[in-house]
Amino acid sequence: MTVECVQSLLSAHLHKRGAQSPRTMVRQIIVVDNGSTDDSIAILESKLGSLVELIACPQNLGFAGGNNLAIQHALKSDADWLLLINNDTCVAPDFFTQLAAAHGANPHWSMMAPLILYDPEVPGNPANTIWSLGDRLLPGTLITRGLWRNQTVPPDLPTFIDVDFLNACALLIHRTVFEKIGLFDTSYFMYAEDVDFCWRARRAGFKMGCATQARMWHKVSASTGVHHPQSRYWRTSNQIRFYRQYATLWQRPLLFGFTLARTLLTMGRDLVSRRTHAARSTGRGWIDGWFGRSQLVS
Repeated sequence: MTVECVQSLLSAHLHKRGAQSPRTMVRQIIVVDNGSTDDSIAILESKLGSLVELIACPQNLGFAGGNNLAIQHALKSDADWLLLINNDTCVAPDFFTQLAAAHGANPHWSMMAPLILYDPEVPGNPANTIWSLGDRLLPGTLITRGLWRNQTVPPDLPTFIDVDFLNACALLIHRTVFEKIGLFDTSYFMYAEDVDFCWRARRAGFKMGCATQARMWHKVSASTGVHHPQSRYWRTSNQIRFYRQYATLWQRPLLFGFTLARTLLTMGRDLVSRRTHAARSTGRGWIDGWFGRSQLVS
């Protein structure tokens, strides 16, 4: 997957306006091997060679820690923008062209994301269906609402959409954001680290949005990936941890009740579908999230 992702980035190009010749927008591609125990490093070196700069981490630092390694390395260069991207994705040929157009039309954005679609090559995934384009905050709460999530791309989808939160599966960030608020919080081992980062960026005055004409495809399963016990545990516990960290005193009872109701509903659906491991992990995630514990779930 990583090789395909890198190749799609290399083939995507930025066309300058006017009669000037095309040039690439990608100055450097950094790949972090986050504690793999197989022959991934050897495969990457043999297939990509000098096309990327490979950082081999001896242990799994989680999503936040792995990205932070690449960010720290990239900030040593003179690059203004840093693109964080999951390895299980591929981008459209005009990916960078569309992001550049979005920046020109929205110079107030310091963070932007493409329209992320389910990859239809994954069995069971629908075609032309939105995985993520960002979230909006429900007024007066810390609860977010995903925009057009799991919907077929509508023909009247706006070209540019202002949002409150973006998914770090693919996230273009101006270096001034890191310089002002720092890196990802590594205490979020998996999930919600991007929510925390966007929240801190918003509080620091940065704006963000989605460039819906910039397209990419995510090789995530629309039907099975969300039910993995480890995924369920960390999604549940870290979302609650985010609430505990930033909620006001009066918001806490609301969020406690909201997460309890949603957790019980999710567990009920799991038990009906005989996903007992997913149900158990969701329940453990809720308890550990509210009472300040965390543990690895296999």
